[in-house]
Amino acid sequence: MEICEQLTTAQILHLAQSLDYSSCLPDEIFSFFDKDFNFNSWKWDDEHLFWQYYNNFYPSSIDYHDAVIYIDNPDKKNRLIESISWLINTLQDEHSSEKDQKIAFELTCLLPKFWAISYEEGIIFSQSSKNLAIRYLSHLKIELSTIQNASINDNERMDSLTENLENERWKKLAEDKWHLNELYNHLSLNFHQSYSFISEHHNHEILSLINQETKVFNLLYWLALLPEKYRQPFALQTTNKLAKFLLLFRLDHLSRNEMKDEQIQLSDIWKDCPNEWFDIFNQYPVRYPYLQLGFGAFLTKATDEKICIYIDSLHLNQGEESIKECLMYFFAHADKNRIQYLCKLAFDKWKDWDFGNPYSIARSILDRALVKYFQIMLPKQDRENFIQNEINQILNFQRQWFASIVELDKFVYLHLSRMQQACISEELEKDASLSFEDIQKRVYFPAQFDNDLRWRNWIDLDKFN
Repeated sequence: MEICEQLTTAQILHLAQSLDYSSCLPDEIFSFFDKDFNFNSWKWDDEHLFWQYYNNFYPSSIDYHDAVIYIDNPDKKNRLIESISWLINTLQDEHSSEKDQKIAFELTCLLPKFWAISYEEGIIFSQSSKNLAIRYLSHLKIELSTIQNASINDNERMDSLTENLENERWKKLAEDKWHLNELYNHLSLNFHQSYSFISEHHNHEILSLINQETKVFNLLYWLALLPEKYRQPFALQTTNKLAKFLLLFRLDHLSRNEMKDEQIQLSDIWKDCPNEWFDIFNQYPVRYPYLQLGFGAFLTKATDEKICIYIDSLHLNQGEESIKECLMYFFAHADKNRIQYLCKLAFDKWKDWDFGNPYSIARSILDRALVKYFQIMLPKQDRENFIQNEINQILNFQRQWFASIVELDKFVYLHLSRMQQACISEELEKDASLSFEDIQKRVYFPAQFDNDLRWRNWIDLDKFN
């Protein structure tokens, strides 16, 4: 049949609570539950049978993302609204039987995003419904350990992950991030309406379960089903250190949705976390763009010791862009002493670096801080002396012995690389209208390179222009 109407979940909830529709459930539904549903374990004997039955009784064309039901049959529409009215009344009635409540919980799948939208619409359910859901989740905690080996065929890998979780081996867990994601996907298949109800209408109860959880696979289950919108607040609020750590890997929606305030709030994470966490999340900061504003906000109030830990955790061969938001926030909000201290640490870390034996002009993750160092920490004459010293190293290369022309080329590129940040700071001083972003990609050479074609041709200067 053709689609004759479309209704959102919110619209159906409004209709179900109006006087235009009765509140009832077809006798066939009760009979079907009696035959195929295990009320003791709160599970279907065969869930596929339910979905086949569902397609015969209710509209089956659904947009789950936008929570829209497409109606192709007036009878199915009426049956849907009457069933929703019945389940709302059942879950609001303190004296409903446990059997009816379980049927009502299962039928919430008739509407996409039922629990989230019912919360937004201000629908309040009974304490007895909440108690039933909590009892089930508490019982579920005992059963979860039995699915451990079913989640992944590689039992040896699973045993290793379990051991790393139980012993909070942070670096090992970070290396096993993809395995954890696979496990989350497996655990999420054990989705249950009771969890969705509690997480949307009583999310503090889920936080309490997470805080108190001591069994690692139970904890992973709570995290696997946790709605995206609660991951950031729970990462901040939980007292369970393992949960906090694991949630930090699951916050990419903060950058995807440009949730700047929520990113900044993550600064609290770094105040009391293990120092090892800095190493983990700064080894490849490009993987965690949603942490950068929080790092920047943290550094604005951090102790010297914490600033030092942060700088030590960075790998110089990473791209400057990966910590751009962190340093921009820091330089915009930190006091003078902290800025100078961070810049000095950055220079000390960088000054003896070999740039990875470059065969080109090399950059570092700390370029923004290094340019700031040359701007605010060195007088103009000292900065010019620094640049001239690098130029002299290049021009006087014949005073040293090189095993090959390749080694000589690397030597030249090393000293060209070392002078770039100081040259950028010189350029910024000459023209206040410029910013670091405007000229960070420019390449600066000694004047002799322009005046002597031998130098230009040797290092292939034209490829940089």
